[in-house]
Amino acid sequence: MMFKTHLAFGFLVGLLLMPFLHPANQIAYIILVMLGAALSDIDHPESKIGRHFKILGFLFEHRGFFHSIFALPLVALIVYLITHNYLYALPILIGYLSHLLIDALTLEGVMLFHPFSNFRIRGFFRTGSFSEYIILLLLILFDALKLFKI
Repeated sequence: MMFKTHLAFGFLVGLLLMPFLHPANQIAYIILVMLGAALSDIDHPESKIGRHFKILGFLFEHRGFFHSIFALPLVALIVYLITHNYLYALPILIGYLSHLLIDALTLEGVMLFHPFSNFRIRGFFRTGSFSEYIILLLLILFDALKLFKI
């Protein structure tokens, strides 16, 4: 999926989980969820976040390790080491999981157990296709409905 689709879906997931998590700072929570929603594309040298970490794009296969469940504890650990607060890791992991979930709907799919298995969970949407733009518009609509409680 495209960067903006990941952000829109991460935003929606963050809004849907907010009543259950009761974050002290809702704005920081949503920002961290959206950061997490973009984070797993760090392995693609042309992605918005991967441009700043090009070496990872050369060391790791796109939609490989960073699109697997094994990246989650690593991400949580890095967030904790940077912030010294485990509460920041939860919204980032929520966004990260939203990224994996929506990428599983694409034809390219995700390898959730990489590097131990190359089995891909695949969907039926092509990244950047007209159907993805329809999904993006629907996500933005649902984001607005949820945000404004319509």
